[in-house]
Amino acid sequence: MQASSVQVRPEAEQVAAELLALWRHVIGTRSRDAGAYAIFEELDLTLTQVKALCALSNDELTVKELAQRLGLSLPGASRAVDALVARELLYRREDEHDRRQKRLGCNDSGHHALRRLDEARLAGIAAFAATLPAEQCARLSTALRPILSDLQKRDA
Repeated sequence: MQASSVQVRPEAEQVAAELLALWRHVIGTRSRDAGAYAIFEELDLTLTQVKALCALSNDELTVKELAQRLGLSLPGASRAVDALVARELLYRREDEHDRRQKRLGCNDSGHHALRRLDEARLAGIAAFAATLPAEQCARLSTALRPILSDLQKRDA
């Protein structure tokens, strides 16, 4: 299963495989779970453009910083940004410290597009969760709570 040269413990591989199976089930292309896909199509966004919007939703970055953060080539990041600026989902402004640099950020329309995607994703996840017995929902929530708490601490 290892896609890179990073050494992964066997228990981590097992959890990864189980999470992938769950993820595939939750975001599957069944009609009840297709809301996020429909929003992608309606907004005519590529995965790269959505990743750029997400990266710029809370931070102002240069195209170079965005490319590095997303692991994209500079031309690839530039194309994604140009399309998002043209569609008025991002703004581009001059850096006040270095006029040669342009700062990018998500504007209100971009935030609205991301909210719509999140709402559609949440609806699909909620539909899946509704199929689980109450006891399984409670156990899953209990298992996720400390993991999410640790992730929030790391991000802080």
